[in-house]
Amino acid sequence: MKSIRLIPLLMILLSVPSIVFSQDSLVTKITKENFTTFSVDKKSFRGNGWDTLVNRIQKSDFVLIGEDHFSNEIPFFFSAIANKVKFDNFFCEIDPYSAKLIESKIQNLSEIQLRNYVNDFGDVFSFYSFDPEFQLLKQLVKSKTSIYGTDQILLVADRLICNELKQKTKNDKAKKIYENIERKSKAYFADFLKDQSKPFYMKTDEFENEISALQQLKLSQEEKEKVAALKLTAKIYKDENSHHLRIQLMKNNLMKVYSEWENKKNLFKFGANHMAKGESLLEIYDLGNLINNIADSKFKKSLHIMILGKSGTLSSPFKGFPDEIVDENSASSKLLQPIFNNVTTEQWHCFDMLPLRTALENGKVKVKDIKLSRIIKGFDYVIVIPKVTASRFPKTE
Repeated sequence: MKSIRLIPLLMILLSVPSIVFSQDSLVTKITKENFTTFSVDKKSFRGNGWDTLVNRIQKSDFVLIGEDHFSNEIPFFFSAIANKVKFDNFFCEIDPYSAKLIESKIQNLSEIQLRNYVNDFGDVFSFYSFDPEFQLLKQLVKSKTSIYGTDQILLVADRLICNELKQKTKNDKAKKIYENIERKSKAYFADFLKDQSKPFYMKTDEFENEISALQQLKLSQEEKEKVAALKLTAKIYKDENSHHLRIQLMKNNLMKVYSEWENKKNLFKFGANHMAKGESLLEIYDLGNLINNIADSKFKKSLHIMILGKSGTLSSPFKGFPDEIVDENSASSKLLQPIFNNVTTEQWHCFDMLPLRTALENGKVKVKDIKLSRIIKGFDYVIVIPKVTASRFPKTE
């Protein structure tokens, strides 16, 4: 009797691979029936996929695009959108102070002055250190779109913040500390670029002591706020388990300026990990979820788009470091294989996730990979670029 009872169980166990395979095939089948394509046309795009996206973007006041960083194609995509649709505000994955500082420099400096400023500080602008990203910021600023950052201060942008503070402070002791942080940060970063075993200045005890000394001095309100931000930033970078704290900070920074974007048309450009309307790819409720709920409270819908490359190269965040190869079979990309299977031409592919999400919610399809499930539930469209190319820093000669 025992052997007879084991037969059905054995058959189930043996059939699991085919079940998974058939489910992946079903995902591929549904996405194959629900995609459109578009292609590059000079400074924009043409094709049904592009027309569909522009139409949807025009209708939403909350447009969230989750990207894979460090390519030329994705800032080009944003630039083309900004040429078609006017946004009041642009939210990006840098800190609030750097965002407003860069915005101000673009607004107020001549082209020569701006080029010199970028030569001096451009490598601490986070993603906007890269030329196509910086050109995107210039385009948005010149179109009267306000720039907002929500993130912690970049690990090497302490010198950018302190350079500004030293020019504003009325406290001589504070000025000396700001100058020391600026000088040490630049030197430590230069050492890191030569030897990656070297620390960043922000992660040293000396930096922590300098911040503590600043907090004992009589400072302006602006200084107090930025010094506190530097302290919190250092904590985030030094604690390996601080992802939740970082997301809390991003939400807090976003809500601090809520009155400035509450009834406006807003574009959000962050890594795809942050932009899902439900649970993020990193098992936390992130900015995408917060904005989705805010839109819902206003009887509106946020639009969530994911964009990434299937092959090609992505640049390193550090100048002079080798590019990263985009491998669709890597651990991070393999989960999208059922969608990638449909990308067989050089055109950009725009996949409508609604039919697949409906099938998933109705139990008609089961998705084994939880991250793929979060993508299906969290994004309205997934755009796949057949081949991306690594972005480059501005030429400094």
